Amino acid sequence: MANKTTGNTVQFWRDPDLPGVEVRYSRYCEEAFRMHVHSTYSIGYLESGMTSFELEGKPHTATAGQMVLIGPNVVHACNPDLDSGMAYHMFYVDGVWLENVGREVFGREVGRPVFESPVVDDFPLLQSWQDLHQSIVEGAGRLHKETLLVQAVGDLLLRHASLGTASDSAPGKEAVARVKEYLCQRPEQKVNLDTLSEVAHLSRYHLLRVFREEVGLPPHAYHNQVRVELGKRLLTEGATIIQAALDSGFTDQSHFTRVFKQFTGATPRQYQSDHCIEK
Repeated sequence: MANKTTGNTVQFWRDPDLPGVEVRYSRYCEEAFRMHVHSTYSIGYLESGMTSFELEGKPHTATAGQMVLIGPNVVHACNPDLDSGMAYHMFYVDGVWLENVGREVFGREVGRPVFESPVVDDFPLLQSWQDLHQSIVEGAGRLHKETLLVQAVGDLLLRHASLGTASDSAPGKEAVARVKEYLCQRPEQKVNLDTLSEVAHLSRYHLLRVFREEVGLPPHAYHNQVRVELGKRLLTEGATIIQAALDSGFTDQSHFTRVFKQFTGATPRQYQSDHCIEK
């Protein structure tokens, strides 16, 4: 059953037959997200209402019947236009898995696929993702669900993506990669800027500048997101909310809940209880 908080509805599906995919259904009447990133590809469609959002510094609008496509590690915050009753389905698809499908689709080694537009009108494609979601809800067989997923991703890449290419290493890019790795390996630890400066081999000021340019978030916000992702994994593995909070590096349950909701639009209890499909 959906959970409701201040007029909002959130549901999650995590199907062990599709380990690289998480699905969420959300209905929001008010702002629910702050700027954030996902390590996965975000592929969704609006069921009703309207959203205005900024992606890589450019404003976009999506309305009911349109699909929204966001690549991994792209900063965004898709909040509803007030009183529009925005409802949407979003699929979070593992990047390595999707890029492997890209190699199958294009028949050769490719770089990271890049969506040509974050908002597209493609009703047949939208229907294929609806069919996939319905198959998950109904507990269809694994082959059925895998077939729908691969077909939906393949059609998406063929019609709305271009082939990414390996980019040259820009100044500071490797430094930022080292800092991200450092933070990802220490979600539960307190980290200070001096240490990150040493890891990056950059001054504190230079690090903050290049990190925000590359990631779109300052280091502390990125670290919080890493902690939230760890908390999500712990919750799906059966940890209590307080255990997930402490093991993810949060000071207490209330701190964890507050930050978790800022990045996911749901509370830890909602995320933990909603539609984890058992086999």
